[in-house]
Amino acid sequence: MTKGKTGNSKFLKAYNETYILNLIRVNKSLSRADISKATGLSPTAAGGIVSSLIEKGYLCENGTGESKGGRRPVMLELKKNSRYSIGLDVDVDSVTFILMDIKGRVVFEWSSALVDNRPAAVASLAAEEIERVLSDCRIHKDKLLGIGISVPGMVDAETRRVVLAPNLSWEDADFGRMLREKIELPVYIENEAMASAICENWIGACKSVDNFICVNIKSGIGAGIFTGGRPYRGTGGSAGEVGHIVVDENGLACGCGNHGCLETIVSTGRIVEKAEKLIKKGLKSQLNEIENVSKVRLSNIVDAARSGNQAAGGLLEEAAGYLGIALSYLVNTLNPSKIVLGKDFVVYGDLVMDTLRRVVDRKALKRPAANVEIAVSEIGERSSTLGAAIIPLKILFGS
Repeated sequence: MTKGKTGNSKFLKAYNETYILNLIRVNKSLSRADISKATGLSPTAAGGIVSSLIEKGYLCENGTGESKGGRRPVMLELKKNSRYSIGLDVDVDSVTFILMDIKGRVVFEWSSALVDNRPAAVASLAAEEIERVLSDCRIHKDKLLGIGISVPGMVDAETRRVVLAPNLSWEDADFGRMLREKIELPVYIENEAMASAICENWIGACKSVDNFICVNIKSGIGAGIFTGGRPYRGTGGSAGEVGHIVVDENGLACGCGNHGCLETIVSTGRIVEKAEKLIKKGLKSQLNEIENVSKVRLSNIVDAARSGNQAAGGLLEEAAGYLGIALSYLVNTLNPSKIVLGKDFVVYGDLVMDTLRRVVDRKALKRPAANVEIAVSEIGERSSTLGAAIIPLKILFGS
């Protein structure tokens, strides 16, 4: 974080307002003297900007701090419920929403089922839901900083169009524009895994980490990559498609045209399919406690593994082994200091982490492997929705 800048232009005033807002966000509470010292601005200049931010409703005075000689300083903090953002995460059959205030507090959280998941239909539903909740919560639209969107697909780095979201059957969809025209607010669209990485960087396991990778494992597998403290999207926005790293050249065909992609082995759907096949074979002690084949869920498999079922444990161990191979490629190529595994992996990560770590240590180069921490996300399924809600806040705070 650089210091505040001196000068009289509107640009410098806006820069210093953003800087001071973020300074208070990071420190929770500061006095005017603290702000002057931290920014390098004169007490008069810093005080003027603080007064402007109070007048705009972003800041409030809240009690006094410890005296360092003389009068006790008045402390400043972000004013709760002064501004809001909304994040929405689009999945195959539902949209999840989070209403967040300026302090990052989740004010309201809800989901809506999707009957029609075509882009225009999803935009209409999202706009209706947002308008309804704003009305129910008595929040005027001018208090909303914007809408962040998380989608499970590639987002063009320049146009922000959804290039391809195969699980949604979206291709070249300008979903952000569709929603913006209906809601008449700023809209920011992001790949699901990158939204999760933004969340981990803002409030999760990577708050002080500059080089990390957030890998989401669900119906697909994607990664959000941060390098030098900033998101890395690649030339066209497709960086992080780790689900299409080939880990078994003799494996199943993938929708991308290759065989043996990580997604064909480690995705939640594939693990469930393997469990169903074992049940249908009726092998003794093979997942026989899962009675209804048509309703097998990942949770059933994980519960069986925790109960000591070797077949269930074997399915998860196999997936972890192949995931470890893919992660070793990432370790060698990107040399991250941390890899965070999220979404469905959170459900069973503790059961297979030792296997995963052994594979990475065996397959990756010794030095980068020794320097990378591999962890299970503590946020889990909500990370992409939270990350989407954080995007408008990041813009406000200039971070």
